[in-house]
Amino acid sequence: MNIDGKLIGAELRSLRNKNGYQIEEVCKNIGINQGTLYKHERNAENMKLGTLKKLLTFYKVDEVIFFKVISAYNHIEGE
Repeated sequence: MNIDGKLIGAELRSLRNKNGYQIEEVCKNIGINQGTLYKHERNAENMKLGTLKKLLTFYKVDEVIFFKVISAYNHIEGE
């Protein structure tokens, strides 16, 4: 199965927005610059796994659950 980086990015942006975080706050807490987070929220294709783990930890989202959601979206999109 091939998961689209844009789908992952969109879900990360959605998590940030649902939690009420501004880009600046997230970047300060996980140690990346704003441009990097903007880029990953548009397309996470080249995101490092460590960065993804930091984001999911900050958003208090289990990695397994995150990828189940992404996989479900991917399945729906592929139909």
